[in-house]
Amino acid sequence: MRFLSSLSVFMLFAFFSCGKDKPSDPIDPPPPVAPPSTTLTLREQYSRAIASWPTATWDEGIERRELAGMVDNPNMGKEKPALIALGKALFWDNNVGSGTRSCLSCHNPENYWTDAKRTADGIATHHRNTPTMLNVWTLEGHLFHDGRAKTFREQIAEAIESPIEMGGNTYTLPAKLQAVPGYVRMYEEAYGTRELTREGLLDAIAAYSKTISSGITAFDRFVAGDYQSLSDEQIEGLHLFRTKGQCINCHNGPFFTDLNYHNLGYAVDVFGKLDDGRYIVTKNKDDLGKIRTPGLRNVVHTAPYMHNGSVATLPEIISLLSQKMPQPPGQQIHGELSPHIKSLKLSSKEQDAILAFLNALSSERPNVPAPELPAPVNSIQ
Repeated sequence: MRFLSSLSVFMLFAFFSCGKDKPSDPIDPPPPVAPPSTTLTLREQYSRAIASWPTATWDEGIERRELAGMVDNPNMGKEKPALIALGKALFWDNNVGSGTRSCLSCHNPENYWTDAKRTADGIATHHRNTPTMLNVWTLEGHLFHDGRAKTFREQIAEAIESPIEMGGNTYTLPAKLQAVPGYVRMYEEAYGTRELTREGLLDAIAAYSKTISSGITAFDRFVAGDYQSLSDEQIEGLHLFRTKGQCINCHNGPFFTDLNYHNLGYAVDVFGKLDDGRYIVTKNKDDLGKIRTPGLRNVVHTAPYMHNGSVATLPEIISLLSQKMPQPPGQQIHGELSPHIKSLKLSSKEQDAILAFLNALSSERPNVPAPELPAPVNSIQ
């Protein structure tokens, strides 16, 4: 199942999506830059409360949300353990779909809840990249790359029923699983009734999905006061992320996303067709080609990048964004390139520093044991 809210992560990469040019570029005037400290090193300037960090470089009209450490997931402990166990089993079970694909097929914890493929490999080849499900609980109202699903129930149902994803039927699923004694027992423990419903099954998967969170990172330890948890290069990258690179304009807050939609080009999918992006939802021509900004936690582990998986590595995407997203042969801008995309002219050293900082947003690889699935009646000897 694909939580194409998503992050495959297209708008990853907006993460420079709000850059400015050097003064030498006559087209894009330079942004105002906070006066540099003459007495403190970068480490000293950042080894303090976030509110006292050097002033970030913000684009005009941007909602200014500073970076922040990881926050607690309010869904942890909110639902009955039996409901979470039911949702986890359904998430793992191919029988929820056509019999050959489950939610796990595209969202594998061993791959940081992605499939590590260019585009999703469901019943058929998908035209979009699989985004990570890490912290998907923050995306309600913005699910799928284009934000077309407003609720988890809506999103999960579409993924199960999609002929190119799981190929199932959520309307016949309750009767199908009603014949599995193990599921009837789990459902009764979760809901207090033995009568399975479509809504109950979808809500169980949603409840489990909302428990999927990323872990604590070196960046989180740094902002909590462990000022040795970042290297000098990572601190330089953090500073560039907030200033010259202007990544912070679109990648901000504790999850490094503005939850907005931007056009970075690369609109041609694996089938050679143009992806309309957010326009699919709004029918507003201004939204052609726009994709939701993904979060950047664990971004170094969720390659390939862009909504169509067309950029293989992070160094490549950093370089492209530094150059104002040039479109290679076979790709094009569909609609209008985001006005926030500017020529950054980052040096190789600066790009390496930003990459080092992005590595500091990594947490440990998820270690999620597989559930024991209820056996269908026809498999019981």
